[in-house]
Amino acid sequence: MVVRPYESEETAAIGVVDEPVRRGGVGGGRVTSNRGPRERAERAISDGRKKLAQGARDVSSVATSSAEEVAKQLVRARIAGGKAVAKHGSRKTRRESAKYAADPAAYFNGDYERHVQQLGLANILISGQTGVGKSTLINAVFRARLAAEGIGKPVTKHVQRYQLEGVPVTIYDTPGIELGQSKKEVIREYKKTIKDSLTRPLDEHVHIAWYCMSAETSRVQDYDVDVIKALAEQVPVLLVLTQCVDDERAEALETAIAADNLPIRGAPLRTLARERTVAGHTIPPKGLEELVERTHEILPEGVRRAFTNAQGVVIRLKVRHARAVVGAAGAAAGTVGAVPIPISDAVVLMPIQVGMLAGITAIFGVDVTRGRIAELIRGLAKTGGTEWAGKALVQSLLKAVPGTELINAAVATAITLALGEAHIQLCKELLHRQSSSGPMTDADMLSFLLNAYQRAWRAGRG
Repeated sequence: MVVRPYESEETAAIGVVDEPVRRGGVGGGRVTSNRGPRERAERAISDGRKKLAQGARDVSSVATSSAEEVAKQLVRARIAGGKAVAKHGSRKTRRESAKYAADPAAYFNGDYERHVQQLGLANILISGQTGVGKSTLINAVFRARLAAEGIGKPVTKHVQRYQLEGVPVTIYDTPGIELGQSKKEVIREYKKTIKDSLTRPLDEHVHIAWYCMSAETSRVQDYDVDVIKALAEQVPVLLVLTQCVDDERAEALETAIAADNLPIRGAPLRTLARERTVAGHTIPPKGLEELVERTHEILPEGVRRAFTNAQGVVIRLKVRHARAVVGAAGAAAGTVGAVPIPISDAVVLMPIQVGMLAGITAIFGVDVTRGRIAELIRGLAKTGGTEWAGKALVQSLLKAVPGTELINAAVATAITLALGEAHIQLCKELLHRQSSSGPMTDADMLSFLLNAYQRAWRAGRG
């Protein structure tokens, strides 16, 4: 089975990594090298550990520990050369997997909460003079109306902190700075806010500043210049031109900005947060994707997933991070399958796969407050009992490995990658429905996921 990694955000196909087949010597039950059983088994474990280490933060702790435990026990059993030892050695893992099988939705909820906690917080300071449209920009970028619904807490006289439960981003907002206010006082408070944050853990730092200027203004105020320079001494600053409907005026303003040689990251970003009608012509929103992508690049790696979850503009960022979770889970599943396991024991993959689905859901920020995704997980399990991915999955496995009822490393990886890709497609569809045609029913969600799984499985075999 040949595997090619997926690259494009819109590609539904997944690639099935054939590394375990080449390195571990267990492909379809055939020995593909001259190394002895012990060496091949230990090499498979070593490769699996390396992959798990690279993706450890992408898979829940339960999934990772289960994968390593299953792999160790099965390899020991094979080396010992007896099925009875295999059965006895994996007893603990079987018990753990049986718990997942009994109520996968409950374990999904637990894994989901762990993933959400691991996201941390991305913290952005947003500044600018009165009337530049900061609140409109905030509500256009993030998947919840933070400026309207967030609970603001005063930090200083001119800074408030906005947070909304379930959205892993904090906005440090300046509620409209008037030109008459003391510039020194405002700058002092900004610096204090940032300095104080830097004494705390990473996910409490102010990570970046967006300074907003209206593109309708004709020149750069000295006030803007001084505040931007002060902010840039402590954090990266993006200059956001808001209310941009006239490109000629925006270009003239950018020329003036360039003359001031401001310490900003990259060129100013032209944005229009909400569509506007001018002289009977409707101008759609623009510049938001570039703002999100530029911010994502600048943020510390440890909080990028929090920002990816919170933003609602660039879905491909969510897909990119979700596929990292899928890749790590696929590596973990391949480690479990380093020594082939019977299809009837496929339940041992469940902790890995439940953790993977929870991680994907957390990255997308899909609403699970009413347990809809958890119910989907329960429905998915019911369609095939211990086979976990449904009756269609077992049929696919038997076709993939004719004449055998064993799951090897390549097949275990393929199952997991296909299921992960299918859930990514479902999460994308759920986000699309939220903004267009309305929510999906539980039955529609299950049908969509199973159909997407079949497509991903077939694509991975091609």
